[in-house]
Amino acid sequence: MALPILIVGDVQGDHERLAGALVAYPEDQFETIFLGDFFTGGRPGDAGGHRAARIAMGRRNSRAILGNHDLLVMALVEEGRYGGERLRARDGELLETIWRRRRGDPADLEGLGGDPELEAWLRHLPVMLLLDDGTLVQHTDDDDYAALGDSVEQVNAAAAALLAQEPGGVVRLLRHVIGRRAFDNRARLDAHLRRFGANRVIHGHTPHWKSCPDVRAGGRVIGFDGRFSRHWGRNPGEEAGPVGATIALLPPIPGPSSEHPQESAAP
Repeated sequence: MALPILIVGDVQGDHERLAGALVAYPEDQFETIFLGDFFTGGRPGDAGGHRAARIAMGRRNSRAILGNHDLLVMALVEEGRYGGERLRARDGELLETIWRRRRGDPADLEGLGGDPELEAWLRHLPVMLLLDDGTLVQHTDDDDYAALGDSVEQVNAAAAALLAQEPGGVVRLLRHVIGRRAFDNRARLDAHLRRFGANRVIHGHTPHWKSCPDVRAGGRVIGFDGRFSRHWGRNPGEEAGPVGATIALLPPIPGPSSEHPQESAAP
C-alpha cells in the first residue's frame, strides 16, 4: 500500500523546529515531500538552511523541489566562487543585499559552499512534481513555470539544463520561481492545471496566517507556508505560525459529492 504523504512547506532555516516536527512522522511510515525554501531565515550564524536541507537530503522515502530562497543561496555561492560582475535584481539592487535584508545567514553560504554533496543534491532537484492522484507540486503559487515548458517533464528538463550552467543558470531559473498569487485568478488557475494535466496544485512561498494549510479555490489550491521559522519575523513582535500550518498530511482529493469543501478564511 502507498504510504500517506506528508507535505513540508517553507522551513526557512529553522532546522531545530523541523527536526522536532518530523519526530511525529517516522520516515518509514510516511512519504515526505519538501516544497523547498530550506534556506534564509534561521538563527543568525547557525547555518540553519544548510542544516535543514541536510535533514531533507537524508530522510528516507522523501522527495523535494527547489524554492526561490534555495536558488538565491546557490546563486550567491556561485558569485563567491567565480567572482565577476555582482548579481543584481531587475531593479538593479544587489541580490546579496536583498538576501541579507530577508534574514540571509552568511553561515549558510559557507556551509553550502563547503558541502559539495549537498550542493550536488540541490542541483539535481526538480522544480515540479505531478503525483499519482493528479496533485501538482511546486514552490510558488504562480504560473510562470509554463515559460519553461508545457509539461512537468519539460519544465524539469529546462530547469536541469539551467542548473547545469555554472555560473549563471541558477539566476535565470530563479526568475521563474518568484511570483505570487496567480491562482487568485480562476482563469489562470484553470489554464495552469490543464497545461500540466493536474486537478489541484499545492505550494509554499506565500505566507498565510491559518492554523492549518491554506485551502482555496474549492480545494484546488493548498498553501503550506504557515510562517514556520521562529527567527524570520519581518515585523517587531511577529511570531511564527503553528507547525501544522506548514507541515501536514496531504488531504485526499474531494470526491464528486464534495463540490464545495471548506476553505480557509482570508487573513
